[in-house]
Amino acid sequence: MRIMIIGGGNVGYYLTKSLSVENHRIMIVEENRSRCEQITSNLGPRHIEVTCGDGTDIECLREAGIFDTDVLVAVTGHDQNNLVACQLAKDYFGVKQTISRVKNPKNIRVFEKLGVDSVISSTERIAGIINQELDWADVNKLLKDRSCDVRLREFTVGQGSAFEHKCLKDLSLPKGLIIIAVLRADQAIIPGGTTCLEAGDMVVVWGGEAELAAALSQPANG
Repeated sequence: MRIMIIGGGNVGYYLTKSLSVENHRIMIVEENRSRCEQITSNLGPRHIEVTCGDGTDIECLREAGIFDTDVLVAVTGHDQNNLVACQLAKDYFGVKQTISRVKNPKNIRVFEKLGVDSVISSTERIAGIINQELDWADVNKLLKDRSCDVRLREFTVGQGSAFEHKCLKDLSLPKGLIIIAVLRADQAIIPGGTTCLEAGDMVVVWGGEAELAAALSQPANG
């Protein structure tokens, strides 16, 4: 599948990283040149094309390859830019599926009324988003149908578990396992290496079934 991601911040970066392991062709558009260079350097040539430019500009979208895009995902930090990118993709370029992040949950219905197919608020619980908005169950079914053992899973950090009070950089996770979100109270955190897990956190993980089973069966802390 060919996926264009508008916005190369933390959300766009980790989304690109998680999707690229599935051999999707990812086209990411980001305005900040140093950020573009960082993405290219960190992710390397794994079916990813990075375009430095404005995702609300028609010429930039054309240059980035939008005519060949199956899905456009707008995840910049500005709701208005995300909406414009989605509207251009669907109405001007004929992209079939558009997904937008919104920072203000009050904009969800507005985006939906204006034609965005899936709208995600970073302040909502991602568990609900996974089940209702993006329907990751269908994603897992698609992966299984294609004889792929990569899955999306969620688990809650238990009190006294091997994950409690641990920063991501200190976890001994199997290679290829990616923690893509941490839910804490009413916050949805896009994690980095210094993100520490606490009891009660809901963690969304992407990886192979064997690696997931090994990681989630780690014993409690001694």
